[in-house]
Amino acid sequence: MSALVSVLVLVAVVPATAQAGPPTTTTVSATPSAVPPSTPDEPSPADSADVVSASRDQVRARVAALDEQTRAAEAAAAEAQGRVDAARARAADAQAKADQAAAAAAEATEQVRSYAVEAFVRPPAQDSLSTLAIEESRDAAYATDMLHIVAERRRRVVDTMTAARVVAEQDRAAASTAADAASAEAEQARTQVESLRSARAQQSRLASQLDDRLDRMLAEAAALREVDSRAAQEITAQEVALRTSGPATPAAPSAGVPVAAQRPAPGAPAPTPTGPGPTAPAPTPTTRPPTTPVTTVPPTAPSGGTGLVTWSDVTKAGGIWVNKSIAGQVSGLVAAAKAAGINLSGGGYRDPAEQITLRRAHCGTSDYAIYWMPASQCHPPTAQPGRSMHERGLALDLMSNGRLITSRSDPAFVWLAANAGRFGFRNLPSEPWHWSTNGS
Repeated sequence: MSALVSVLVLVAVVPATAQAGPPTTTTVSATPSAVPPSTPDEPSPADSADVVSASRDQVRARVAALDEQTRAAEAAAAEAQGRVDAARARAADAQAKADQAAAAAAEATEQVRSYAVEAFVRPPAQDSLSTLAIEESRDAAYATDMLHIVAERRRRVVDTMTAARVVAEQDRAAASTAADAASAEAEQARTQVESLRSARAQQSRLASQLDDRLDRMLAEAAALREVDSRAAQEITAQEVALRTSGPATPAAPSAGVPVAAQRPAPGAPAPTPTGPGPTAPAPTPTTRPPTTPVTTVPPTAPSGGTGLVTWSDVTKAGGIWVNKSIAGQVSGLVAAAKAAGINLSGGGYRDPAEQITLRRAHCGTSDYAIYWMPASQCHPPTAQPGRSMHERGLALDLMSNGRLITSRSDPAFVWLAANAGRFGFRNLPSEPWHWSTNGS
């Protein structure tokens, strides 16, 4: 009877741990890229300084730093994804092993239960009485041996069940640990993916800033041609090369979009399309006033909120064509410089209609191509109309004694740095000769 009690006790106690089903695991996303993007806390290299006014060396350093950051983020994201895949594979293997161990434990438990039922229906004591009833000692010895064999088998089945449940519990714990590790790797991968997404967003912003810089610098170079064509060509070549070294421009609107749908609203921000890279500088236009004012510029042309400026809005002051609104300031500046022994001359207003004509020839005839397409996408690269303060008559490219002011050590620049502010003019840091009402 003690054997029956032992079997029943084991069967009654073990079911609490015998149900070795799959472990409770944290759900891991199939792809880390499903995580919503986050805004980077630290300012990007592209945002840390004004790309438009920075020196070329500063811009090149910024481009190189962001390229390196993006490559590192791509490598880290790829490595993290590899770790996630490996961790998930280990978790799957551990779960499969745990499932097999649970099945083996369940099978052993069922066998023990069947022996328990058999022991209840036919107690071991009854087998012993049957053995004692055998007359021949040889048969009795045989029967006794058989009882021992059966008892040993039942004991082994119970031991097997116990061992199988221990293994099942161990494998279940291992599977749970592997699943947790896979979840942790996935979380780390999400962080790397967010870093990569942030780096690519920074590259996109930098591309837009470089496009803006190229537009502005080409516009300035176009105005500078009247004063110093060689300097204008050098600036154009250097700025085109600088833009080429940076990230590509974001995607352009579909070619199938009607021109009317592409027309920008007044004051609307410019889209950021893509296209073929820059090639060569634009040809030199003239800035001499036509016999009649130009009025072909449509009202949707970007003008920075100042309105269109035509030849009817400008006048000569100190020998330079400028907006009538600053004629007195320019005359005063030139006169004060002359009194200090510095003879200033140079270029001022440049008709935006000339730039529109160039954009039609180099960029296309749609409103988007003329007014919004980045200069780098035109052939050759050509600045957007209205991007230069010269097209508003509010900027000067100054010469001293007939030579362009190219150095900050030039006596003329030193004098201007000390006195131009009194007349409402500020210097563009990257161009010693360029002075405007807003410093751009």
